[in-house]
Amino acid sequence: MYTLIKPQEVVNSGIYRAAPTNARFDINIIAPHIASTEERFLIPLLGAALYDDMVIEQNPAVSNYNPDAGAIVLKFPPPAPVPYETLWERYLLRYTSYCVYYEVLPYVTFQVASKGIFVNDSEFAQNGGAAAFKIMQDTTMQKIDNLKEIILKFLCKNKADYPLFDAKKHCPCDECDDCGCGANPYLCNYYSIYGVYCNSCQNKRNPSTNIIFYR
Repeated sequence: MYTLIKPQEVVNSGIYRAAPTNARFDINIIAPHIASTEERFLIPLLGAALYDDMVIEQNPAVSNYNPDAGAIVLKFPPPAPVPYETLWERYLLRYTSYCVYYEVLPYVTFQVASKGIFVNDSEFAQNGGAAAFKIMQDTTMQKIDNLKEIILKFLCKNKADYPLFDAKKHCPCDECDDCGCGANPYLCNYYSIYGVYCNSCQNKRNPSTNIIFYR
């Protein structure tokens, strides 16, 4: 399947498993939802060009960063670009795992059979049902949103290391021409992201022509 994260990496990474899942979590429940998860969360964040290149450059083997689970296996070993491994280990493994977990939660909480939808209960535990499911989804989405901002700041700060990342779309700028506002400060790309104008647009002055803008 054409995806970046593998089901085993969601469950057994040692970084993520300490969160809601355990070692016996069924990866077959996770697997069908990975592609749609990455289409919803990862591609809009990274952009198609960077995402596609990372998928191509990744190790076909399952990566592992938990020494207690076996030998360390890098997601992007040489000759893959070093910045890819940094981005993956530091941020994307966690981020994508949380996104997959968010997407798969309804299917873990509720099971579908020929007679309809039911909740799973075991001999030693009771299913938390819809209320617990909603709490977990809301909590997980907070983590996703927080990590998304951190990842964008990291990519913008290191955009020279990630030439396929669409920095003009996501990153702040200092000059009107870079922001795209030109003669109209209301079109400032910085404003669309951060809610304030870039330095040039905030001063209502185009540095190339020294024209003052008026509202």
